[in-house]
Amino acid sequence: MQKMTVQGIQDVILATQEDKTPRDMYIHKSPCADNEVGAVFFAISGTPPKGYAMYLTEGEKGTLHVFDNIGLKRKIMHCRITDLASYKDSDVWNAQAAEPLSDD
Repeated sequence: MQKMTVQGIQDVILATQEDKTPRDMYIHKSPCADNEVGAVFFAISGTPPKGYAMYLTEGEKGTLHVFDNIGLKRKIMHCRITDLASYKDSDVWNAQAAEPLSDD
């Protein structure tokens, strides 16, 4: 199973876009599974928003559903988001504070 970070989720979403400029991304966790996180919604900021993803948890792993800026499903990935616990129930991933990805 693939391991991802929140920054990696933005990269996957932006892969479906013409404009691949990193932007702030809003994170909303839903405690819909016996007070545990059951679903996480990601939205890249912009007017209109530049893309979306929904992560459905299954214990330690989950499924990431990626949508473009008009809501068409573009990709489904089975993965584990390694840094998700470090974000609050409603949080923002800051594009300016993110480390640039290497071209290696």
